Amino acid sequence: MARFVCVILSLVASLIFLIIGIAVLVGYPIIYRHLTLENVVLANKNMGFNLWKQPPYPIYFQAWVWNVTNSENVTTKGEKPYLVQRGPYTYREIRNKEDVDFNTDDEYISYISPQIFEFVPEMSVGDPKTENITTINIPYLTVANSASFMTSLEQLLIQIAARRVHSKVYDTFRVFDLLWGYTDPLLEELHKEKPDLVPTTFFGLFMDKNNTDDGVYEVNSGKTDASKTAVITSFRNRTNLNYWTTDTCNMINGTDGTYYPPFLNKNKPLYIFSSDICRSIKATFEKTIKVLGVPAHRYVGPPEVFQNATENPANIGFCTPNEKHCLPGGLLNVSNCHEDAPVVMSLPHFLYSEGSVLDMVQGEINPVKEEHQTAFDLEPNTGAPMQVFKRLQINVYQKSYPFFVHQ
Repeated sequence: MARFVCVILSLVASLIFLIIGIAVLVGYPIIYRHLTLENVVLANKNMGFNLWKQPPYPIYFQAWVWNVTNSENVTTKGEKPYLVQRGPYTYREIRNKEDVDFNTDDEYISYISPQIFEFVPEMSVGDPKTENITTINIPYLTVANSASFMTSLEQLLIQIAARRVHSKVYDTFRVFDLLWGYTDPLLEELHKEKPDLVPTTFFGLFMDKNNTDDGVYEVNSGKTDASKTAVITSFRNRTNLNYWTTDTCNMINGTDGTYYPPFLNKNKPLYIFSSDICRSIKATFEKTIKVLGVPAHRYVGPPEVFQNATENPANIGFCTPNEKHCLPGGLLNVSNCHEDAPVVMSLPHFLYSEGSVLDMVQGEINPVKEEHQTAFDLEPNTGAPMQVFKRLQINVYQKSYPFFVHQ
């Protein structure tokens, strides 16, 4: 009898442990999800919120520049530009969010994101303040493009001004000046006569980036829907852009690229909005990798994002000012949002661009997917960015202007 009782007690104990085991197996995912949301959703003003507001991880801005070694023959003999790459010039980027303001019900958050760049010499090929390159003169071409809409007399006066200050299609610049800005002599000369045409005499590829912000963002806090955490609801008080010719292309989709919603579904694309290219980009799951031993989902911009409008009709809206002005695949005309400068964006080394684009240049052009694509490595449960590689190439559209004698 005593033995029977012991057996019964043993079975009961086993049953209790089994019930506890089942409860843990069922309850742990629920508990884990709850704890994750508690610490990731921005509405809770938690650890995730602090990481979002002041990212502790290092962010580096690295610039490579193309030196045109045959600039004289390009303008006099029509040779293709021969490009030699120089870089990187590395800067530590500090990108905290400021003026953070929750609305009354904590559903949305507004903020600005000033950028501060600090040069990192040990990660650079040289000092950008002492190294020179020869490249296309963007202010000169911008003025020439603007002059094409003016009267013959105005065109003549502009050309005289260009000759007076020895401005020409290609010129030699300090790398630092090209990146962060300099007072251009042609802009300075024209500003004296036509200040309405030339609002600033200062030019640089990133002249408005250092110690400034790109505008006010408003994002979803994730309070009622965690899948919308950090998703942009407006930019510069606009819910849509006005640079492109279709509603779809003007949509502001996704996050600003520094924070993502939790519990990613690899079957659904992510969207990232970039004010640099004035549009949102779709990113799709490519593969699972490990970053410092932690599993991460890699998302990349698929080739169809960069296709021409014939291959991908959804891109017709990026043809500006209309569909008669579509560029070859791989190129994006962003002049509408960059002060009408003839600026065309692409991936580095013209990755995913049509063959006709690569035929326009010669030299050290060698597109490699792993080196030149934009990629995001995210921890799938928290959405935490493990590695982010945002890669862009700034190009300038050059054409002949009959009223300008190129120098």
